[in-house]
Amino acid sequence: MQIQKIDLVDQVYDAIRKQILMGALNPESPLRQEELAEQLGVSRQPVSHALVLLEREGLVSDYGRKGKMVAPIIPEHLRDLYQVRGAIDGLAAYLCAQRIDSELEDLLSKLIDQGNSASRDGSIQSLALADIAFHRALYEQSGNPEITKLADQSWSHMVRSMHQVLENYDIRSGIWDEHRLIAEAIISGDPELARNRASEHAYSAGQLTYRWLTGP
Repeated sequence: MQIQKIDLVDQVYDAIRKQILMGALNPESPLRQEELAEQLGVSRQPVSHALVLLEREGLVSDYGRKGKMVAPIIPEHLRDLYQVRGAIDGLAAYLCAQRIDSELEDLLSKLIDQGNSASRDGSIQSLALADIAFHRALYEQSGNPEITKLADQSWSHMVRSMHQVLENYDIRSGIWDEHRLIAEAIISGDPELARNRASEHAYSAGQLTYRWLTGP
């Protein structure tokens, strides 16, 4: 019975988390346990436990005396996270370039094609998913499993901001031009160039995100 309860909490956690990351629940939206429980077809107890887990992750925060809300997106926090990600992405790209083979080359080419297709399609969700897939491939193919663990600690916050930033059509094509340049450096087997391009891409993304979130 205890295992079943834990599984239910995990399912509710995953469902609410997905809504937050995909923008279905906007920043600072109130999270009413009764409504969430009814929507997900569960009692309030697993919802309450799931909100505690999401608060620990930084995706949920207090809403005064009214309960909980989706945590606001803080531009300075995102800017700092992107700076750290620049180092992580640079290392991942560097290691991938040292391990390049036909299988990784095919994977990168496929991911770039998917990103370009998502850019033409115009779906923000498709663009975000393609972006995540590209970067996670670099982490997972780097040969260093600690990179994925470190990246996972911040990705949820960056995914939330992506859905807002990608509303700017001019930014979309530029992102995938930079991804293509990173992939080309890796495929050419140039670790230093791959590292520099991946780090610069993360830094540029952080600056764009910060400017978009703080307005003109």
